[in-house]
Amino acid sequence: MEDVSGLIARQYEAWAYPPPFRDIKAMLDGGYVQMGDPALYSAALWPEGRPRDKLRILVAGCGTVQAAVLAYTNRQCEVTGIDLSEASLAHERFLQDRHGLTNLRLYRGDLRDARKLGREFDLILSTGVLHHMSDPGEGLRALADVLAPDGVFVGMVYAATRRTGVYMIQDALRRMGVKQDEAGVAFTRQVLSALPEGHFVNRYIEAAGELQHDAALVDTFLNPQDRAYTVPQLFDFIGNSGLAFQHWVEPSWYYPEGAFAPDSPLGLRLSQLSARDQWATVEMLTAHIATHVFIARPTTLDPSAYLLDFNSDEALNYAPVIAPGIQRTGPSHYERQPLQFQLGPAEEALFTRADGRRTLGELLEHPQLSRLHDRDDFGRLVMSHLWKLGHLMVSKRPLH
Repeated sequence: MEDVSGLIARQYEAWAYPPPFRDIKAMLDGGYVQMGDPALYSAALWPEGRPRDKLRILVAGCGTVQAAVLAYTNRQCEVTGIDLSEASLAHERFLQDRHGLTNLRLYRGDLRDARKLGREFDLILSTGVLHHMSDPGEGLRALADVLAPDGVFVGMVYAATRRTGVYMIQDALRRMGVKQDEAGVAFTRQVLSALPEGHFVNRYIEAAGELQHDAALVDTFLNPQDRAYTVPQLFDFIGNSGLAFQHWVEPSWYYPEGAFAPDSPLGLRLSQLSARDQWATVEMLTAHIATHVFIARPTTLDPSAYLLDFNSDEALNYAPVIAPGIQRTGPSHYERQPLQFQLGPAEEALFTRADGRRTLGELLEHPQLSRLHDRDDFGRLVMSHLWKLGHLMVSKRPLH
């Protein structure tokens, strides 16, 4: 019987995923963002300060475009991509040639063999890969083994709640013997169109625009192997693999402030929980998280190096910076898709000047803020609130 790695490799040879594009610049100009890209997320990845400019980056399970995009946006860094699928790597090479990515190296292989690359990495990204392995923990441990002592791991695995309907459809299609071929894709689309309105999978489909692509449909409903995690299961997965959880790439999905009014009975009850219990409870109450995108660090690194304490005096020396993708949509109105938010005059004065080069204390010296009563407490509160919503990233020291 063919092992899971072989089945997955064969799937992506026939159905290259994610759907490839031919021009990186055009995609970036159109708003494409690679989650965890250090060119955009450095403050979130290394709150204590980026260890070096010339990062060694590994994209484990790079697919058709991910390694090339990171090489394009981080030309001073060395980017290595590894994948089981030759078809996916062929498109990565096409993008490499098209954009002159001399800083990119590509290898066909299993991420469990990352040690054979013969080096450690400052940043490892593995998004949408580990959950397809027969033993995801084995894969994560192999990657943790090549992470530098001050390195960062950015991972994405499926989340359990919103994918409940997906697994129901997977089970039904498997029982009917639907295969990964053109007929199977056509039949799967017929099945989805025949479902009752109240089926659990419909909420997932509403948010998954990529399902218009056959490769995405195969990856979602006809994949031979995947699993999903609740928040507590994810923490066990990370901890058992020799890594320590740092934070979420999209924190608004997990904090009560992102879903419920803080002064409501539910909001007040949630505020009394620990952060991890808040995240686990919000996941169950909203049921809208389809993927967990997380940042983890080696367990040998002192957590005080990267954890933030907004209640401390040190917080006045933190340097907030506006997160990628923020757009001003009107007076005091902003958008970071799909989130929309409005700021008061004092909040806006702080937010719009958050450039990562000035500390919170320096921002509070602005004339519009310096006369505030308890301005230091105000600054800490606003910075913490906008950080929890993902609109601000926060560095423990000013960025260069």
